Amino acid sequence: MDANELRRTRTPVGELVLFDNGVMVHTLDEGALVDESAAVEVLAKTEELAAGSRVAVVVDLTRIAFADHDSRNMFARNPAGGVEVATALVASARIAEFLAGQFMKTAQLVRPAGLFESIDEAADWAVRQLAAVEDD
Repeated sequence: MDANELRRTRTPVGELVLFDNGVMVHTLDEGALVDESAAVEVLAKTEELAAGSRVAVVVDLTRIAFADHDSRNMFARNPAGGVEVATALVASARIAEFLAGQFMKTAQLVRPAGLFESIDEAADWAVRQLAAVEDD
């Protein structure tokens, strides 16, 4: 991804980085177990890091262990206080692909979402989503 880092923070399950192109990348820790309380904190950190700007979030699920149903629903329905305009999920490991697929199939999303195999591919899509929102 061709962008400069602006800010970063830790979440209960990974690292969250905001870039100057409006893309925020959340890289989940090895073996991360995401439950509803972790989701609440991740959403709060996303809103805080965005500092009022609209962002497209790329979530790297490649090392995740599990995300429960309640957390997946929370992420689907809560765009981090309105700052998250699109979500790109990166999944290559089998469990990550399963969880991302479940999220995409069952969640009642309130914003565009996509499933990708690389962070660069996901970030390119995220930048296009931000541009589409800014054009509206």
